Amino acid sequence: MRFERNIYLTGTGTFLPPVVPVRPAVEAGLIGETHRDLGYDSVAVAEDISAVDMAVEAARVAVRRAGLPPEEYGLALHASLWFQGLDMWASASYVANRSVGTGALAFDVQQRSNGGMGALHLAATYLSTGAATAALVTTGDRFAAPAFDRWGSEFYSLFGDGGTAIALSTRTGFARILASAVAADNGLEPWGRGSTPFGTAPGQVAPVPVLLRAAQHAATPEAEGSWERIEARMLQVRDEVLADAGVGVEDVARVAQPFIHRGGGQGENYDLLGFGEKKSTWELGREVGHLGAGDQAAGLNHLLERRLVGPGDLVLMVGVGVGFSFTATLLEVTDPPRW
Repeated sequence: MRFERNIYLTGTGTFLPPVVPVRPAVEAGLIGETHRDLGYDSVAVAEDISAVDMAVEAARVAVRRAGLPPEEYGLALHASLWFQGLDMWASASYVANRSVGTGALAFDVQQRSNGGMGALHLAATYLSTGAATAALVTTGDRFAAPAFDRWGSEFYSLFGDGGTAIALSTRTGFARILASAVAADNGLEPWGRGSTPFGTAPGQVAPVPVLLRAAQHAATPEAEGSWERIEARMLQVRDEVLADAGVGVEDVARVAQPFIHRGGGQGENYDLLGFGEKKSTWELGREVGHLGAGDQAAGLNHLLERRLVGPGDLVLMVGVGVGFSFTATLLEVTDPPRW
């Protein structure tokens, strides 16, 4: 999907708390055998700040860097994977009010690990209609015990805490969105549910048994071929954005992918997408962990702050979320920021 008007990224920001090394957690018996050798060196762990406040901190950085007046932001989308601090509460409005003020239309986006990328696609689409000239996309998650086990709650993941933000504009920016694509396979939804009966309130089981639900579904005939279906959709959105932009995999300088890692020499998501580790953002992911909905925004911010991309470079951002949904967005760096 190409947009009829230019959509730019004009600011990024992250808030990442201090990291905790993985090895002591292994030695303390917190990490089971299946999660010990995934390749993570550490994970970011927040001790005294909420998920939404990490998103606010990241948003303020992105808005300051963008240099646009707060009142110009007509849309604020906040994505998350886990608990935001209160039940039955509009967390997106909280983030918006504390970053761009009272006027931005605020919505929460909750499509698991693809929430941030899905929100980026939705925000760009909204701006392309002319409904607003600027939008803010944020993510924030804190995977605190005892309700969540950051060391073993999903396949191939150790979870890290943090907030991310991306500011978009139709007027100016450091990178232009060349194309964006989304896809879904809702038939894969049972991977997040298994055979667990529905409850009447959240928090009845702690830690939340996400991996148990996946194991329940994995034991059913319906699970056969699921990984092939996931891989096919990832390649579908990748191929669509590259075709829309008229470029190939070899033209992409870097990829910002999910911070999910199998380790042990197995094929990784960046390998499937056609990029080796050196072109990925795993250098950050291995230090901070899987940031819920924020891996790709954090990866992009990492590339920009460390001057790892320059004028003319293409950056592919790819998201996957249990459900399953898939997003790919291709950027061209036009005027690297001087942050």
